[in-house]
Amino acid sequence: MSTTPQTVIDTGADLVTLINVFTVAPERQAALVAALDRTTREFFATVPGFRSANVHASQDGTRVVNYAQWASAAHFQAMLRMPEARPHLAAIGALVEASDPKLYEVTSVHRPAR
Repeated sequence: MSTTPQTVIDTGADLVTLINVFTVAPERQAALVAALDRTTREFFATVPGFRSANVHASQDGTRVVNYAQWASAAHFQAMLRMPEARPHLAAIGALVEASDPKLYEVTSVHRPAR
């Protein structure tokens, strides 16, 4: 059995989900994905309360979505206050035209009928 944290999409999960939709110029999409991947490995994954992250790139090249899970909103807010976070967040911010980060809770999950 793996002990590696995994994304959990369940109404009973004790966590919060950050969904951040980035608007990006198509020629910068790959650089943004690479920056999010690198920052997650090197920094976010080391922060207390981090649970998982998934990066999605739109097929038209204009959006990147970061779906990240944290133990609590307090853990996420504490990360934002860390001085070590600033250079990582600035590097990501330099690549985007806009971002829309919000914290969410899972309210329903649907699967195919059997």
